[in-house]
Amino acid sequence: MANAETANATTQCKALTADGERCSRPAQDDGFCFQHDESDPTVSEADDAAEEQEQEQEDEQAQSNQTDTSQPTSEMASDETTDPDAVDTDELDADTESDVDTDQIEGILAIRRTVVSTAGELIGHEFDGVSEISPTDEGWCAVVEVVERSAVPDTQDVLGRYEIDLDTDGVVQGYRRLDRYRRGDTTVFE
Repeated sequence: MANAETANATTQCKALTADGERCSRPAQDDGFCFQHDESDPTVSEADDAAEEQEQEQEDEQAQSNQTDTSQPTSEMASDETTDPDAVDTDELDADTESDVDTDQIEGILAIRRTVVSTAGELIGHEFDGVSEISPTDEGWCAVVEVVERSAVPDTQDVLGRYEIDLDTDGVVQGYRRLDRYRRGDTTVFE
């Protein structure tokens, strides 16, 4: 590996670009590329050695990251600019609480999970999707779609839209069919 890096270092042009970076073009026999010559500012041998050592460290780091991906690392990535431990989470939490009430979202998600897990069995047809979940005075109301008759192609399936009523604890209180339609219909529901 060191031989390959040494070969790369000797084949890379020794001249510095206008940005102060080392020229990335391959070197000719004199150590410079076709665009540079001995009159251009060059990288000293000390800089070459430091650059090689830095490259070796980067290669070893990359190799150890590839071989040891099972263990999490606490080091920051080279392109990461913010240390996660230095972020003031109290300020972020205050902003989040003002924008979204997470308890309400969790409640809706819990109702959705209940509806998804029970709709097919409750109605007796294959569950297709949840169209709507809304709070009511007595709890929750969910509108679901089930496949009442499968067809080929599936755009000809007959779907039923059902309203499922749940109490505040998410216990199903009842359901009713709102309408039936073919999957391919584009009518607007009221």
